[in-house]
Amino acid sequence: MPKQKDLLIIGGILLAAVVLVVAAGMLPKTNLEDKKADVTLAPDAIDYLDATPVPEAKEEEKKPAAAGPMPPAASSEVRGHVIITVGGRQYGDPIPMDRDKIITIRQENDHVNKVHITPEKVFMESASCDNQDCVQQGEIHVDTYKDRILGTHIICLPNNVTIEMVPAE
Repeated sequence: MPKQKDLLIIGGILLAAVVLVVAAGMLPKTNLEDKKADVTLAPDAIDYLDATPVPEAKEEEKKPAAAGPMPPAASSEVRGHVIITVGGRQYGDPIPMDRDKIITIRQENDHVNKVHITPEKVFMESASCDNQDCVQQGEIHVDTYKDRILGTHIICLPNNVTIEMVPAE
């Protein structure tokens, strides 16, 4: 039979959990309109994989190609965007999760992080840091991000890199 002191501790923990859940619900949602960067990604920072083919456009749907390194989207439904922050500054504009791509972040101090983005998930593929905690944090999936401890974030403390997945909901 639990003692009264044990019941008070359990009750306190449950109360703290409820307060945290309510506080998390009151936090503002990320607005992508406020996340436009003043510096864009260099064209060589994005490596496109062959895993997601570009769909063939119908003759009436063909549009002129946009300027810049971004090829046409692999799917018309974008389920989220990825915001990368390096040293407290946003690294380019929000990146749509529309095709397979690897973003390589090279810093002046020889720190390198590779972020793998697919239409369904984002994860840290590799990092030059010693502890590799960011790689071991796993993937942020658009359907199951609410079950992760860090929610929509992956953090690399040694390289000062943060990845945030913003679902399209």
